[in-house]
Amino acid sequence: MFEHLAAGGTGQLGLGEEADADAAALAARQVALLKPRLEARLGELELEGLFAEVEMPLVGVLAEMELTGVAVDVDALAALGERLGARAKEMEADIYGLAGEEFNIGSPKQLRQILFEKLGLPPDRTKRTKTGYSTDADVLAGLSEHEIAAKVLEYREVTKLKSTYVDALPRLVNAETGRIHTSFNQAVTATGRLSSTNPNLQNIPIRGELGMEIRRAFVAGLPDHVLLSADYSQIELRILAHITGDENLIEIFLRDEDLHRAAASEIFGVGPGDVTPPMRSCAKMVNFGIPYGISDFRLAREMGVSVEEAGRYRERYFERFPRLGEYVEEMPKAARAQGYVKTLLGRRRPLPELRTRASGVRRAAERMAVNTPMQGSAADIMKLAMLRVRDSLRKRGLGAKMTLQVHDELVLETPRAELPETAALVRDCMAEAYELRVPLKVAVKAGGNWLEMEPAA
Repeated sequence: MFEHLAAGGTGQLGLGEEADADAAALAARQVALLKPRLEARLGELELEGLFAEVEMPLVGVLAEMELTGVAVDVDALAALGERLGARAKEMEADIYGLAGEEFNIGSPKQLRQILFEKLGLPPDRTKRTKTGYSTDADVLAGLSEHEIAAKVLEYREVTKLKSTYVDALPRLVNAETGRIHTSFNQAVTATGRLSSTNPNLQNIPIRGELGMEIRRAFVAGLPDHVLLSADYSQIELRILAHITGDENLIEIFLRDEDLHRAAASEIFGVGPGDVTPPMRSCAKMVNFGIPYGISDFRLAREMGVSVEEAGRYRERYFERFPRLGEYVEEMPKAARAQGYVKTLLGRRRPLPELRTRASGVRRAAERMAVNTPMQGSAADIMKLAMLRVRDSLRKRGLGAKMTLQVHDELVLETPRAELPETAALVRDCMAEAYELRVPLKVAVKAGGNWLEMEPAA
């Protein structure tokens, strides 16, 4: 209606426009009628504080971030696209040579015929689709000693990076602002984490040389500005220490020790000074895997050891951190009894699947019961931090603007002249967002692009 009038219309709506107006009015009335019922329900679930003090204030923060947008270097993406295209062509030729013929590498059916029928590679008989044996990434990784499987995995990575990011992102740049404007969603994920759509900027790769190159294209979009990245260090494990009250884990964080080195010392029975980089990497898998319900079989595969040895590592881990073992054991039982789990701020996640007879579904729900309080609490704390950062920037009159929130990381665009003050402010706001039994640690870096950053505070 208002657009019609602004365009010089008479104020009279056509039949289609009138129907749209009626539908909008009806929807607004229905929402208004629901308000008291929803407020009462929030009260019953003890969620009024989370809603009023976190989620609703955050709406304005996210709106500002969406309007600000993210600047990308289109020329850098074009150059990377050419490199990836050339690399994909080279790998195609290599794969055809190893296969002895040309075929559609992107076709699971044709790939299956080449790998399992023509070349006689062993399929994973536990993974079968309706049309035949699977050729997914896990299967190919299991065949990586065969050169063609490793080449196909690399080919998939390169072509996915090119199509999903390098080719797609430039088309999403707004012609007026010269930036990409994603949408942040508050009520999509079960854990309370923010998600990003149109496009999903939380999926930008952080591993692999080629994937990281994409981050180089995310830049500061204004003269004399830089990007500032503030990242929580091991926030979910710190929350785990807080929730479980495990004294040994708490002590490691209070002394600001290297958690993975300390765990490796216990798992492998060596002194901290004798922990090797491979030992530390294995301990890191244990630290992140066991609280998330990783099986001994999966742990063994990730660590390159036997299932029995992985089981012994788990036992030693829980001997060192006994309250963690109790938490992993008891949390699914408690969640099954009450039907849900909660975050530190009271966010609830119903888990009715805990009572199903389907063992696979039930085990997945048990893992959710263990990790949701960590993941959800981390998400809630990040939201508190974003509110603190926005309010503090305004109070001090600083020009920095938040542009992205990716899991445990917050990205801002800030005037270079204000970088020292802004970096210290953001670090303090995030570190003080919520009081745990252990300190929240924040790594702050800055640079001209999202890849090339140096410590800033």
